Amino acid sequence: MSGPAFGFESQLSNSRVWSIHENEELHRTAENSSAPLLHRFLTYFSRDPGELIENEALVTAPNNVLLLEDNPDDRLSVRLHLELMGFVVYDTPSPIEAKEIFEQHDYSLVIIHLTHDPLRALEVCRWIRAASTVPILALTSRDEMIDESMVMSAGADDYVSKPIESKILTSRITQQLKRGQTQRAPRANILTWGPLSMDLSQHSFMIGEKHVTLTNTEYQFLQLLMENPQRVFSRNQILEAIGVMKGIGTDHIVDSHASRIRTKIRENGGPEVIAVIRSVGFRLADPLPHEV
Repeated sequence: MSGPAFGFESQLSNSRVWSIHENEELHRTAENSSAPLLHRFLTYFSRDPGELIENEALVTAPNNVLLLEDNPDDRLSVRLHLELMGFVVYDTPSPIEAKEIFEQHDYSLVIIHLTHDPLRALEVCRWIRAASTVPILALTSRDEMIDESMVMSAGADDYVSKPIESKILTSRITQQLKRGQTQRAPRANILTWGPLSMDLSQHSFMIGEKHVTLTNTEYQFLQLLMENPQRVFSRNQILEAIGVMKGIGTDHIVDSHASRIRTKIRENGGPEVIAVIRSVGFRLADPLPHEV
């Protein structure tokens, strides 16, 4: 984990001064980087600071940002961008460490992305949202199974798609800072559909007043559908959400879990809950008229 960073000096004013050549750590990073990454350094530090700060008044105490990103190049680029905006950045590639340092400071913003473990990114997002109303900005990539609607359902307030364009990143950050300055209601931790309810903070599931036990995988499957009641998920997307790697013979796994969920709900007096969309995937069934 990195704390307040490289130690380069700056003044958030028209006479901002960069002491790049005096910073040995920054030099070592540049010398050990590939040419594209070194180009990023030069690009960021040669920019007019006015391009990065739409409203410096928004960067007020606490001006801390938590950055969870396991891609080293992207983590460095986003960190530099945030520091040029005047933030103190706490960055880490570890979701476990992200939780630890989240509890150590107050934050104006949290930015989340995990290339190698996207499910943990969603889990951290849900965990932070259950504990705080701090704005959460997710970074997404088109070649990943976790898409924009999934991170938004997990509690993110907005997202930026990779490759990241600096102007778009600045705009989204500014928007979230403005929203963060207003009183926002905590995100609901209870999902409901007809007589079914899921308490995410307690990891419990009920049909009416009756508690029903689901395995962790069944819970994650049903939670995905209840968080996105109008969306159809492919088998691959569901496998990703429940933490199963795609492979030979894995298609039947989704069908098996769906069947067990239906059976448990039906045996406890609940309605049909999972609809199959032929050749597409699964979604939450439409509730019966008297259940709406």
